[in-house]
Parts: sequence; C-alpha cells; structure tokens
Amino acid sequence: MNNNSDLMHLENLLDEIFLHEIFPLFSWDELYYSFSGLNKRITTVLRSLMHLDFTVDSSTQHHPALAFFLSTITRLNVRLGKFDIKSFSALCSLTLGYPSLQQRNSIRPENFPYLEYLSLSYPLEDTVLLNLIFSDAFERLTVCRFDRTSTDHSWSTSPKIRSLSISVHGPYGIICVLRACPNISRLNMIVYPTSQINLSLPKHSLSCMNFHLRRLSIRSIIEMLPSIFKLTPNLEWLTFDDILCYDGFENSQMTFKNFVNALFMLNHISYLYLKTMVQAWDQYISLNTLHPLFKHISYYKAHSGVIISSLPV
Repeated sequence: MNNNSDLMHLENLLDEIFLHEIFPLFSWDELYYSFSGLNKRITTVLRSLMHLDFTVDSSTQHHPALAFFLSTITRLNVRLGKFDIKSFSALCSLTLGYPSLQQRNSIRPENFPYLEYLSLSYPLEDTVLLNLIFSDAFERLTVCRFDRTSTDHSWSTSPKIRSLSISVHGPYGIICVLRACPNISRLNMIVYPTSQINLSLPKHSLSCMNFHLRRLSIRSIIEMLPSIFKLTPNLEWLTFDDILCYDGFENSQMTFKNFVNALFMLNHISYLYLKTMVQAWDQYISLNTLHPLFKHISYYKAHSGVIISSLPV
C-alpha cells in the first residue's frame, strides 16, 4: 500500500466497500497497522467502524489501537484489574474477569449508556452497583452474568433484563432475583443452601411469580425445586444439578416424590436434565414410569447417584 497508484485506487472505493467488504477481513490490530494514517479519508472511515471486539490483557493493554478506536469499541473483555475502562463510552458489551474496585465504580449508567451485556466473573458484593443494575438504572441492559452475589430486598425492578446468570444464598436470594427481574426468560442460577430448616419459599413470595421464565438451569438442593416451580409455572426447559449428598433412604425418597409431584405442575415443560444423589427410587418401581420426561436413566458412583433426562445424554 506504499504505492501511490494503489492508494489512488483505494481512494476511488466507496465507504461502504471499506466498511462491509474490506475491513471485516482484518483483525483490529491488522486494521490499525495497515490502514490508519494512510490518508485523512481512510482514517476517518476506519474510525467509524462499529462492533469491534477487544480483549485486554497484559500483552494488549498499551496497544495504540485501543486509543485509536476508543470511541467505537462496542465489546470489551478485560482481564486486568488495573485497566481503566471508564473512557469506553460506546460499549454495548463488557466482560471483566477480575473487576477491581475502580472498575466497579466506573460501571455507571452515565459512563456506559449503551450497555446491553455485563459479565463480572468474581464474587460481587458491591451493593451500590447491584442496586443500580437491579433497579433499572441501565436503560439497555438485558443480559447479566455474575458470580456469587449478595442479594438485597431493596432492589426495585429491572424489567428489561431477559437473561441472567447469578449465584445466591437460600430462598431469600431466589425471591430477590425473581422480584427484580419480572420479565426474565432465561435464568442460570446457583442457590447455596443456608442454615434455615424450612427451605420452602414463604407465602408472600407468590407476589414474585414469573410467567415469562422459560429456561431454568439451577444448581441447588432438590428440596427447593417444588417451591420454585410454583413461582415459574411456564417453564419449558429445566436442568438441575444437585450440590448435596443425602443420608437416609426414607427422607430422600420422600424428597424425590415431592419433586415429581411438583414437576407435574409444569404444563409446558418439554426438556429435563436432572442429576442428583438422592436415593430416589423404590427397587420395585422403574423411574421411567414416574414422569413422561423420565426417558433416559443412567447411574453413577455405584448407583448412589442418578441422571434423568428427556433426551439421550
């Protein structure tokens, strides 16, 4: 591209040719080194690129392309706690591997007005940030991915959130999430058990019923599922992974029977994957006969655990 005739040929191309046919063939660093500075017009077209996806780590944190594309980077994956994210105001998607206090304090609606996707893969107990997220402060935010999180009854509502991954503690955490996200359709949740004896959800939790939730993936204890089903009657897709081992055949069998009875309340469910250590079956009764979705049964750990699914695993 150092040849003047080549540059003249480039000058004759429409902006759309650059944006839709030439630039997509290059990575962001190739774009920067190959086209920036060629001339004013091409540099201007290059700066107008949208939907650029950057990963920032120790090898790229000082790359000049970050400053060059600053105003048009829409997806950013940051793996450094000390990297300043505040200036990337065009972001639609932000992923932070180990968010520092400074980074968390930068996640504010005024800094990221276009944010649609937020992933923070580290235990999150930042009450200010969580209150903003679950009180509809981010007008475009629809997808969130969080690690272990402290829940709060003061969360008002965030009706735009459609997909959420989160880890909470006990029934209280479930209620906070369902109340804050009334229109959620996909929920991936880990519910850690608490010391409370009664694991069912309180009666007032019925005000948190979610009729939009279709897909639920949950790691918890099987005793919680019947109460959750009461609040999510339109589930179509369920995966469950038990996080406890159980002692006592009679109690675990009753627990499983309660789960099966509750499962019949879900009139729209078509997919099921269940992994549990509950000794759930009577030796004289086949698991396949207990529910229409119990089509494929397999055992692990010398028959002390069972995997039940509606499709082959």
